Amino acid sequence: MIEPKKSLKYLKIYETDLFPQKWEMKLDANENYIGPSKKVLEALKKLSAADISHYPCYGELLSALAKKFSVKKESIVLTNGADEAISAVINTYAEQSDSIITVTPTFSMPKIYAAQLGCKYIEVPYEKRWDFPFESFIKSIKKSTKIIYLTTPNNPTGTIIPLEQIKYILEHFKDRLVVVDETYGSFSSYSCIPLTKTYENLVVIKSMSKDYGLAGLRLGFVISNPANINNIKKSLSPYNVNTAAAKAATAALNDTEHFEFIKTELKKSKEYLTAELKKLNATVYESHANFILAEFGAKTDYVYNVLLNNGIVVKKLDNLKSLRITLPTVAAAQKIIALIHPKDVIVFDMDGVLVDVGKSYRMAIAETYKYFSKRSISQDDIQNAKNLGGLNNDWDLTYHLLKAAGTWVPYDDIVEKFQELYWNNGKGCINDEILIADPKLLKALSERYILAVFTGRPKIEAEFTLKKFDILKYFSKIVTMNDLPKERQKPDTLGLEMIKNAVYAGKMLYVGDTIDDVKCAKEFRITGFGVAHTREQADMLLNNGAKYVINNVNQLGEFIR
Repeated sequence: MIEPKKSLKYLKIYETDLFPQKWEMKLDANENYIGPSKKVLEALKKLSAADISHYPCYGELLSALAKKFSVKKESIVLTNGADEAISAVINTYAEQSDSIITVTPTFSMPKIYAAQLGCKYIEVPYEKRWDFPFESFIKSIKKSTKIIYLTTPNNPTGTIIPLEQIKYILEHFKDRLVVVDETYGSFSSYSCIPLTKTYENLVVIKSMSKDYGLAGLRLGFVISNPANINNIKKSLSPYNVNTAAAKAATAALNDTEHFEFIKTELKKSKEYLTAELKKLNATVYESHANFILAEFGAKTDYVYNVLLNNGIVVKKLDNLKSLRITLPTVAAAQKIIALIHPKDVIVFDMDGVLVDVGKSYRMAIAETYKYFSKRSISQDDIQNAKNLGGLNNDWDLTYHLLKAAGTWVPYDDIVEKFQELYWNNGKGCINDEILIADPKLLKALSERYILAVFTGRPKIEAEFTLKKFDILKYFSKIVTMNDLPKERQKPDTLGLEMIKNAVYAGKMLYVGDTIDDVKCAKEFRITGFGVAHTREQADMLLNNGAKYVINNVNQLGEFIR
């Protein structure tokens, strides 16, 4: 295999979808949710055979852009989306020995293009969310810095760089190229385009994806002084923008009414979403773009999955514990809030509640006991030990039973034998478990309540069984023994606290079949439902804090109604 040049060898590919997904709301890529003007569709329908068979001409579009931004046609060059504009500017002005400076986090493509060229890319981190780190940024500009790259409004933060700070940079670094990426500029309070007439070192990059809804046609452009534009053209192919995109862009620019409607509707949507998410204690940062950045902390996964399960995809930023949400219409924003509004929570134990473990966990306990003690033990004896409480972990229970029988075995040896019987990399008697809970009940409950699992199982075993029976999708949060320190397993309430913190919870109830389960619920001051198969077990659960006792988890739906 022939290797690529060194600067590309370890560069991560920017992957894109091969096929469109059928989302009810696609809010993860900052595309225009409302869509393009009807005049755009009409212009595309009028494309002739000659339009397609001949190379494109750009005079009409350049004239429309020049009029809108009050610049000369010679000050504009068209590109295949803003991405090509970024690539062309960097390739025109940067050498391998140069450096490019920007802030982080920000849009990733400038970094990719710098890596393709092999030049150094300096990233200055924000110090305060999300104020432009002006002083640190200025100090980080080196002699080797050829391009100062400023994105305003920034992605993913939505924040702007104060105009006076941009002017300062233009004034004090006249020997550097200052690139201002205004991909989201139509939603901002200012534009740097007028400054291109004053500062020869300024280049402004624009796109018609976010504001005019032309993301699929890929139309971007660069505005600067004519000398810079002529240089940038040297890095571009001559017919880089197709006729359909050029005619669509011209039609979009001529429909000022639709453009103003988009801005007005998204402004209302932003104000509504911001206010409602703040009521849910999310941190929502002021945005000057067509999206908001909302920090949900521990609830990030929950909100993301609730929306995803309802056909709404947003951008999850794990390192920021945040979601970037493209602004939809006000009506669509109201649906988002309704979906994540606080609901009552039902927490389930797994063993003996959701699944029958008589032939799995209980069998592994009995066989491990027999292996080390050379004696058999009845299921009644196992249950009696479990009824003592404090032995929610079946490894601990097996160790207790052996010790009580006068057989001392190192704990790790017990765990190893138990896992060989029960788990065995997914091939053990875990496969003999039987689902108790009716999936139709779980589906119905999940539509009205938030469902969660709090179990003493290891995570890999809990998820294996929930996936096997195809019920994992109904639970918004799973807390297992691996999520808790050893000293804070059930009946400690930390697991319930983690669930409460991970979702937008109203009232909570916990459904379990052991003393540890009902004690945990009582200590956390939530309703405890006991699942008991005998009168004796029911009395024991009631005496230890269960508010109600049912014979089978499938009675829960009727009972809570």
